[in-house]
Amino acid sequence: MFKKIIFTTLIVLYALYGNAQKSLNDYKYIIIPNAFEFSKSDDQYQLNSLTKFLFNKYGYKAYSIDELSEDLKKDRCLALTADVSNDEGGMFKTKLEIILKDCYNEEIMRSKIGESRIKEFKKAYHEALRDAFETFQNLDYKYEGKGVANNMSKPEPQIDEKPMQSAKVVSQTTPKKEEITKEVEAPRNLGAEIYYAQSILNGYQLVNSEPRIVMILLKSSAKEVFIVKDKDAIVFKKDGQWIYSENDEKTTTEKVLNIKF
Repeated sequence: MFKKIIFTTLIVLYALYGNAQKSLNDYKYIIIPNAFEFSKSDDQYQLNSLTKFLFNKYGYKAYSIDELSEDLKKDRCLALTADVSNDEGGMFKTKLEIILKDCYNEEIMRSKIGESRIKEFKKAYHEALRDAFETFQNLDYKYEGKGVANNMSKPEPQIDEKPMQSAKVVSQTTPKKEEITKEVEAPRNLGAEIYYAQSILNGYQLVNSEPRIVMILLKSSAKEVFIVKDKDAIVFKKDGQWIYSENDEKTTTEKVLNIKF
C-alpha cells in the first residue's frame, strides 16, 4: 500500500513538472517589471535587478519592462511576466514566491517558497529569492515556440563605460595552455584588453596576454550564455558583443569583453 502511494505521488509530480516544463518552453522571454506588487518603490532592495540577473544566469532571456526586444514590442504574448509575492504573515522568516503569468494575466507557473531567517531586510529578501529560484535553476528550459524567428534584433546593452580600446598592443597568437599560470586572477579593468578562450571541460578558460587565467566560463542551458565560476556573474552575447554582467547585491553592472574564441 505504501509503495502504491509513493508511486502515485511520483506520477502526479511528474505530470505537474511536465506540464510546467511544456508551458515554459512555449515562451521566449521573461519580462521583469520595475516594481513588484508588494514593493513600495521601483527596484526596492534591488529585487527586480536580482530577479532579471538570476533568470539570465539560469538560461532564460529576461528583459526589464523598459528594454524590450523588437519582436516582444510587437507581440507581448511571446513573454511571461514575473512577479514576486511576499508572505507577510511570517514573524521569524522572510518568504518569497516567484509567479509567472502570460499576456492574458493567467498564471503559468509558481516557484517553491524561498525562505530566509536573516533579520536585515535586503539580505533576507535576496536569500529568499535565491532559494525560490531553485525551481527555475533545475528546469531544462528551451524555447520551442513556433513561427517566431530566434534571431530577431535585441535592444542595445546599457553600458556606462566608453567604447572598448586595447590598453596595449598584444600578440594575436593564442597562448599555449602549458604556458599559462594556473592561478585564476580576479577580473580587472574588463574590456581593456583581449582575452583568449580556451576550451576546458564544460566551458572555457579566458586568458590574457601574460598569459594568466582571468576567468572560468561554465556552459549553461542557453546558447551563448556562460556562468562565471565563483562569481555572481554571467557572460552572454548581445548584438555581436560579449557582455560581462555581475550582481553584487546592490546593483547589476554590465561591461563589454573582447573575447577571441
